[in-house]
Amino acid sequence: MNKYLTFKVEDFEPLMIAINGGLTVGVVAETSIKLHSADSSVVYTLVGTGFTVAMEKAINAALVMAAQTNWMKVVHPVDLPAGEAVTNVTIA
Repeated sequence: MNKYLTFKVEDFEPLMIAINGGLTVGVVAETSIKLHSADSSVVYTLVGTGFTVAMEKAINAALVMAAQTNWMKVVHPVDLPAGEAVTNVTIA
């Protein structure tokens, strides 16, 4: 059973990203964060404002929670740090 991270997105429905075999947080910049799939086949770029290392920690905490919960709980929200917002995502 696949699991998903969800992110609140300004003015849209929440964004869902499949964890699949795993995700790692890559480069964190003030306006973007890269998430790499474990097999490096997909890179998700979260676009937003005010990103800091706190967002990286929030994503990693949600990944840990997803790994520690049973297979029936498939959606795991990322608690966005204060002052940080996701506005878009690109997939490459």
